[in-house]
Amino acid sequence: MGSWPLLPRIGRGNILPFQAPNRYPKTRFNNIVVLMACKVFTAACQGYDGSLMGGLNILPQYHEYFHLTNSLRSLNIAINYTGGSLACFCWTWVTDTYGRRVGLFWAAAITIVAAILQAASVHIAMFCFSRVLIGFGNVASVITGAAYLAETLPWEQRAWGLALFDDFFYVGALVAAAATLAACRLPSAWAWRLPALLQCVWGAVCIALLPWMPESPRWLIDQGRGREALVVLARINAPDGDVHDDLVRLQFRQIFQTIEYERNPMKYREMLANRGARKRLIITATCALFSMLAGNLIVMYYIGDVLDHAGIHDQELQLVMNLGLNATSLVTSIVGTFYVDKRGVKSATLVSTGGCAISLFALGVLSKFNDHTDTTSDDYAAVFCTFLFAACYAFGWVPVLFLLPAEMLYFRIRALGMSMFSLVVCVTGIWGNFAMPLALQHLGWRLWIMNGAWNLFFFAFVWWYWIEIRGKTLEEIDALFDGGKRSSAPDVAEVLAGRADANWKEKMSTWMSHRFGRSEGPASSQDGRAVSGHSH
Repeated sequence: MGSWPLLPRIGRGNILPFQAPNRYPKTRFNNIVVLMACKVFTAACQGYDGSLMGGLNILPQYHEYFHLTNSLRSLNIAINYTGGSLACFCWTWVTDTYGRRVGLFWAAAITIVAAILQAASVHIAMFCFSRVLIGFGNVASVITGAAYLAETLPWEQRAWGLALFDDFFYVGALVAAAATLAACRLPSAWAWRLPALLQCVWGAVCIALLPWMPESPRWLIDQGRGREALVVLARINAPDGDVHDDLVRLQFRQIFQTIEYERNPMKYREMLANRGARKRLIITATCALFSMLAGNLIVMYYIGDVLDHAGIHDQELQLVMNLGLNATSLVTSIVGTFYVDKRGVKSATLVSTGGCAISLFALGVLSKFNDHTDTTSDDYAAVFCTFLFAACYAFGWVPVLFLLPAEMLYFRIRALGMSMFSLVVCVTGIWGNFAMPLALQHLGWRLWIMNGAWNLFFFAFVWWYWIEIRGKTLEEIDALFDGGKRSSAPDVAEVLAGRADANWKEKMSTWMSHRFGRSEGPASSQDGRAVSGHSH
């Protein structure tokens, strides 16, 4: 049995992180499977929450129990982002101080407690409080989880793993849509309580997997625990977990030298003054903003209103279409993940944004000529455009959303940058959940035309400003933004292609001996003590 991630004793300059798991999976493949399993359940929890609220907004039992007005309905969703905003101000410190596994544990625990409170709510204040906690836990898991996957997955599978992380958003969304559809015929409040209660399952599975998961090797090196970091790198990157593997040691040297260079964190003014850091933060912020304003906000949470506007008024049919919408999004997001892996994030984002613009323009035109009296072929054409929009959004924006910031941001600003990313998402979500339903009510088809128009602006900005980062280790990405790497080690791709210096292995051995002594450094011991010359 592995050790459980409880908070360590706090001491200024004397932080004692919890021990690494005592029992790892035996193969590289199984290590990656456990790592990804925990994270996909975390992502599914967020997807479940988004689709849950979209489904509940269709259920009359939910509306009647809380006597909801349009304002209260928007509040129940927007307050979730309020909780997420609170997490943005403190969870970076938790993640950087106590480690990625500790951050994941407490984020999941908070979500479990919140889901139970949500299902047990007896009045609107209790429900809103639970929504604040759920928002806090979900955003905390994003801040920690994206950084954790980016820092731990093998470099050649990092893009695929991070893209798949967000794809599983729709696995949770699909389960929530099915749960609300199955419970919709219950005559009591259990029609909404049961789907709300099931939300705690995702966090429970995540916690159950944590004892078998390693800590981020980059965080371990930063804490002066290089021996443990090398063991983790070997178990994740080498087929037999060999700490003497040349490519494992090459990556260890890259990470060590880069983090040593980045030892002192940047202040906010320095981030804005530094060209590379500033560009990273601008791309991160625009990724968050554009993804929220592409049109998905209203389609996800107010799918009932969207279908009403399209001429589909039957509530059970709306729930069935909500289920189909999430199934379509899941399939296209997985297809998009393959595309991202082959063509990169910038190309996928451009295809996705262009498709969203076209489908919204078509939806706006069809909605203009819809008389909303009887269900006609025009109504189903509008529904098709809604499905087309969801598919286009899921194809690019879903795989890219957490992949791009987590890869771009270097170690010292990764958790902080993900907090900023989440804050932009939350602030946009708060005002968007009040503004978009009112805009749909008063502007009607014009909203879709306007939304399509600003998607064209997003397309132009991404094409002009974003940078492609496909096929690089995290340390090698620095060269794209800063003009050079922080490490003197050759690129992994150069080594695999045979273009590296012929003496790179000898130079590696010399560096390890110089840095760690004749015992060949971390490979000779796995007792978790601080690396020589690099302890706090």
